[in-house]
Amino acid sequence: MNSGEQFRPEAKSRAVDTLAGFFNILKPPGMTSHDVVAAVRRRFPRGLKVGHCGTLDPPAAGVLPVAFGWATRLISHVPDEGKAYRAEVDFGWRSDTLDAAGVVQPGSPPPADLQTALAPLLAGPRGTVMQVPPQVSALRQDGQRAYDRARRGEEFELPARPVRLDEVEWINSEGHRVWLNIRCGPGFYVRSLARDLGESLGCGALLRFLLRSQSGPFTLDGALRLEELDVSSALPWNWPWRDAPVRALEVWPPVRQPDGFSGLGSHSMGAALFVAGEKVWAREGSDFGL
Repeated sequence: MNSGEQFRPEAKSRAVDTLAGFFNILKPPGMTSHDVVAAVRRRFPRGLKVGHCGTLDPPAAGVLPVAFGWATRLISHVPDEGKAYRAEVDFGWRSDTLDAAGVVQPGSPPPADLQTALAPLLAGPRGTVMQVPPQVSALRQDGQRAYDRARRGEEFELPARPVRLDEVEWINSEGHRVWLNIRCGPGFYVRSLARDLGESLGCGALLRFLLRSQSGPFTLDGALRLEELDVSSALPWNWPWRDAPVRALEVWPPVRQPDGFSGLGSHSMGAALFVAGEKVWAREGSDFGL
């Protein structure tokens, strides 16, 4: 981060109080989402809140939105426009984690013509489908993270749950490896899709690599590497709601909007965000920028 007045020790209190927004980060493979948050936090004055909008597995790369300052209060309200991935699936293998990071064992020889064999599977149901999550996942069962139970060697099963699948598109193949484009909703596991495709063909499959190209309104073409981050490259706190309607507020502090107003409210005293009529954020003396 470039040095500047807001990062001098004597300016830390003011910086923490005024900085807020989002970074669209290009997460490299090998880092956890928490590692990325920690790296961003080190670039700001001590005490500034930082949080990510949706976990990305350590071996995966791609879009990882990160909020900082009071924008962290908006994480759960970021518009969900779905997620998009480019996946490399390797057929003829199985893994306890469903990807190359786990214990990998050979499966059965896959069909010689994978494109023909996969065509009816890739054209399967869309919309809400049932999916069994990976055992090595952050989901909770009996009050414990599934990956903790798996690492202890416990025997357990995760039930299938409804997720949204919008598109699975064949891109290319080389040998037993296939590249797919996937569009889906939150909570969809591409690792589970790879497993299910492999088991449907009777040969097994695992996820070799995953690139997330979209997470809600954040896309790959606008993502920045960690070393490129600067306050000037941040998106303002209201950026995900840039197309939302703006309503002049008659009173301050703002009250609930009875007609279910979803958008930004402005007042001479400050700004507020409403989602489904509920006030989820408000700040005096704030405009619609950083």
